Amino acid sequence: MREWVEAEKLINLALVLPSAVLIGWGTGWWLDHALHQKWITVVGIIFGCVAGLVVVVRQAVAAEKKTSGSGTVEHTDKP
Repeated sequence: MREWVEAEKLINLALVLPSAVLIGWGTGWWLDHALHQKWITVVGIIFGCVAGLVVVVRQAVAAEKKTSGSGTVEHTDKP
């Protein structure tokens, strides 16, 4: 069962970024048409990229901490 959980986490990483960009694009496109503008779609795509990257990086850092043990580094005071 543990392998399935790990596979789900990797699939999640692969789907988060494109999903965020798609949501940003769709929201920007809708706002462009609702507000009669032409620039909001680009802002939505950029916002989706940034939001997706933030989520992916957070998940990758959390996975790295989990695989490296407790995530703490031991310091010794020996000269």
